[in-house]
Amino acid sequence: MNKTINTGTDHLLANFNEGIITLTLNNPKFKNALSEKLTPYLRKILKKIKEDSKYKLLVIRGAGDSFCSGGNIKGMNVEKNKTISVTSKINDLVEKQNTLTGLLYSLNIPTIAIITGAAAGAGFSIALSCDLRIGNSNSFFVSNYSKIGLSGDYGISLFLTKLLGESKAKEIMFLNKRIYADEALNLGLLNLLYKKNFEKKIKEVCKEIISLSPLALKHIKKNIQLASQNSLTASLKQEAKNLINCSNSKEHKMAVLNFRKK
Repeated sequence: MNKTINTGTDHLLANFNEGIITLTLNNPKFKNALSEKLTPYLRKILKKIKEDSKYKLLVIRGAGDSFCSGGNIKGMNVEKNKTISVTSKINDLVEKQNTLTGLLYSLNIPTIAIITGAAAGAGFSIALSCDLRIGNSNSFFVSNYSKIGLSGDYGISLFLTKLLGESKAKEIMFLNKRIYADEALNLGLLNLLYKKNFEKKIKEVCKEIISLSPLALKHIKKNIQLASQNSLTASLKQEAKNLINCSNSKEHKMAVLNFRKK
């Protein structure tokens, strides 16, 4: 049963259906740019998703012809309070990053970004912080940070480097070339690319994920995210701990019974 969730702003829509929560960035006139009418409410609902076990899968997308164009450039470099120290500004941005892409990346449930049109700047970062990215023929990614004299935020340097390697990450951040759908798929920026029956294919992927054991998916995420930080010995120990935990679950026992009946 579809349920609309009040996010507190028209710039962020939320819908819940059969374990799947879909968040839609809803400012298409400005390509769903991040703003004070959107981003604080996105942080709040991500926190709620983390704390509520009824959510099994998060899908995040943009209204209109873009995913998210990043920060509102017109609103940049406007000092509201010139007495704030550099240290305070840094601490404030760290907190904002941790409660947006940091929280998205660390959620225990699978997350999917639906890329229709541009994922630019911080919008690129948001897309990369999700577990999977699904695109159509209009999808493209672009950094744009260096074009406006900025070095990047919301984890883009880490996400790109882990996904593509140091040299390719530098190329993308230096040159600001648009990476369109086919190239994005080849690079791994897109996991899946559907040029036909787009919405139907998205539903099929979501249905497949939601049919799996939430506990297993949680530990798979944790194993993979820790793998790049751990030695093989530490990874093997982490995998053993999580697999034994899963093996004691009702989902595992039921899946084995169903398999034996085939």
